[in-house]
Amino acid sequence: MSYDYNVLMFDPMTQLPIGQCDHQISFERYVVNQTDFRTLNYASEPSINMRGPINGASAVQMWIADEQVFATDPTYGWQVVADPDRIQEPTADVFYKIVFNKQVRLLLPLIEVSYITRQDFCLKCSATGFLNDFKESVSGSFAQVTQTTKLAQKALKWVLTSRDPFYPTFVCAIKTYIGRKLGIQITDTDIQTAVVNALTNMQQVQQAQSTVQNLDPQEILKDIVSVTAVTDQTDPTIVRVSAVISNYSGQSAPIGFTLNMNQ
Repeated sequence: MSYDYNVLMFDPMTQLPIGQCDHQISFERYVVNQTDFRTLNYASEPSINMRGPINGASAVQMWIADEQVFATDPTYGWQVVADPDRIQEPTADVFYKIVFNKQVRLLLPLIEVSYITRQDFCLKCSATGFLNDFKESVSGSFAQVTQTTKLAQKALKWVLTSRDPFYPTFVCAIKTYIGRKLGIQITDTDIQTAVVNALTNMQQVQQAQSTVQNLDPQEILKDIVSVTAVTDQTDPTIVRVSAVISNYSGQSAPIGFTLNMNQ
């Protein structure tokens, strides 16, 4: 029987956070603005410069075509400056943008940027502040999950996986909603739809998988019982997302997470 390692944010025994996230965003993709040929735009949404705010300009790193380019480079030198066109209301988030010192005209350049952002915009921990870090683990220290617990964890993985270059149709848009305006750019229905689509993809993949591999009935998604996205009554920038799924043993498994939005 196949198994997964426990990658939950909280220790199931103590209910305490397993690790604190450093909010380091690695190799995020950008393109050169085709108007001034100096400013970087976020590749997935070129209408904005940086996807998230930069927390510490000295920690910013850039790569062009897999070669690291330093700020002092004579040809591709760059600097981090304030972005006057990005105003985040009503929060106090300050946005910056990366600007080349000289015009850069490249054909389809692969530009990647690593930087530290704020928790509300962190894709690594999904704005929760905590994540499971295996770097200090030793052989045999990983906890294995099976059956209904594995089903719940696998479903959560499908929902929170926002990028997969090898299987782009299997990703979920939910992480791209972090920090966006709730009710204007994103609605509760958009969040629910993204979760349902991700779980439906998982269901279809498992059905295909079961034709060539024996799967535990408790680990197979049978039905998506419910999906809800509710705005917190005390903080309108927080959306609490929850779902209930069932397996082929007649058991139900709840999953849930919190999104930090902008009002």
